[in-house]
Amino acid sequence: MNQEYQYLVGKLQEALACDARVGALDIKITIAHGRVHLTGQVPTEERRANVGLVAHELMPQLDVRNDITVLELSESGKPEAVGD
Repeated sequence: MNQEYQYLVGKLQEALACDARVGALDIKITIAHGRVHLTGQVPTEERRANVGLVAHELMPQLDVRNDITVLELSESGKPEAVGD
């Protein structure tokens, strides 16, 4: 990976961490051959879409492949009793 791509990865990592629509620190970013490849996990489909949107906004000249997965959290059966 050349220095320009390393710079772009850092710039996108910062944007994904600081953007209120995303706020993600653990997105893996790979840039090669004019393509941005995003992997990782987020809690909602909206956040997944926003990861791709931020990448497109920051790097419109590159093809963005958003392979982020949405964590599916199951609802618990019963509330946990907290007692003395």
